[in-house]
Amino acid sequence: MHKKFIRFFDIVISIFVLIILFPLIFLISIFIFLFDGMPVIFKQNRIGYCGKKFKIFKFRTMKNNSLKNEKLRLTYFGKILRKLSLDEIPQFINVLQKDMSIVGPRPLPEMVEKKIKKLKKKRRSVLPGITGLSQINYTGKFRKLEDKVKLDINFIENYSLYNYFKILINTPIILIIRLLKNKSS
Repeated sequence: MHKKFIRFFDIVISIFVLIILFPLIFLISIFIFLFDGMPVIFKQNRIGYCGKKFKIFKFRTMKNNSLKNEKLRLTYFGKILRKLSLDEIPQFINVLQKDMSIVGPRPLPEMVEKKIKKLKKKRRSVLPGITGLSQINYTGKFRKLEDKVKLDINFIENYSLYNYFKILINTPIILIIRLLKNKSS
């Protein structure tokens, strides 16, 4: 029963966010197009619920070249988008397509998921999310994949409406705190 309620809530919130943020989405799209060209949206294969592959959508934050170093490929505008987590907005379309939920474990690229062989099945038992326990417990320091996955598993093992809403409410608070910390440092 609570999964149906969460799905309903995911749809309502996603539609609301996409409508309210439409002017911002339009401006971001124009900036990316003018300064970095096409494509505006970055698509990448990810592994989701029950091992189903899907294309995740994000605003493109990197240059279209073959540099291996991600930091060198990151555009100036891309740095801003990532710092403010605005590159994630298109994922609300993934939520509407039922590839993702708003709250859940982060969907991993195939090559990364291969590294967590033992825990794949458990991670795939719920829809992946835009935000989750791993995201709200991120301090800005480098974390190992295993640490992120442990938090994802903790979320899955304690999956409930309470934890869903707790993470949902804490996400904007954590984003604001991180933004203020970045400005002061």
